[in-house]
Amino acid sequence: MSTLVPTIIGLNEATKGARDQEENRRAESRSRRCHLVATCEETTGTPTQRQQVHNAKVYLDKDYKIYIIKQPSPSMAPFNGQYYTHPAFGQDNSAGLISMSPEEPPLARWVYLDKETKQLSYGNRKDSEENVCGPFDWTEDEQYVTLEGNEQWLAVRLPDDVRREQEYEDLGLDDDKAVKGLWRLYFDREGNSLDLPEGTETMKIRLKRDPVEEEEDDDSF
Repeated sequence: MSTLVPTIIGLNEATKGARDQEENRRAESRSRRCHLVATCEETTGTPTQRQQVHNAKVYLDKDYKIYIIKQPSPSMAPFNGQYYTHPAFGQDNSAGLISMSPEEPPLARWVYLDKETKQLSYGNRKDSEENVCGPFDWTEDEQYVTLEGNEQWLAVRLPDDVRREQEYEDLGLDDDKAVKGLWRLYFDREGNSLDLPEGTETMKIRLKRDPVEEEEDDDSF
C-alpha cells in the first residue's frame, strides 16, 4: 500500500497542475480585448434585415448608447473591450465588461444594461451600478457573450431610426456621412417584456467575441 502513496500524490499534483493551467488560460482569454460581432440564424427576419445585422460590428456612439451597424458614423467607435473586475461582484471576479469609448481622448468605460429601456449603454462606475452591470460571461465554447447567464440579445430598429435614415437619403448626403442600417443593441431580461413603439423591428441575435489583433491592441486600459 505504501508504494501507492507516491503515485497517488503524483496524480493529485498533476491534476492540480492541469487545473491551474486551465484556470490561467481562461483568465488570460477573458482579459484579452475583443470586438463584438452580431450574428443571426438564416431564418431570422427578412433578407434585408439579415443583410444589415448579420456579421455587423457593435459600436459605441457619443450618446452613450451601443449600436449594431456595418456603416458607422464618424462619431462611433467599435466595441474594443474585455471582461473586467466589477466592484459589484466581490473579489477576483471578471463579471464586468468594459470598452474604450469614442470620447476624446478615449476612455475605458463600463458597459451596462439600462434597467428602464433595456438598451445596452456605457458610462462611468456610478452609471453601471445604478443599472444592470452584469454578470457578463461567455458560453461554454467561450465564443459568445452572455448577461445574467442568458443570450437574450436583440437587434432593435426603431421607427425614428428608419425615418431619420430616409431624411438623410432625401437630403442627398454623401455615403460617408449618411448612417445606414442602424440597429440598437437590447437585452430582453424577462422575455417579451420590452416596451417598444409600434412598428419597431426586432431580431434575435448572438454576440460573438472577435479577438483584437495584436497591431490593434496598442492602448492599455
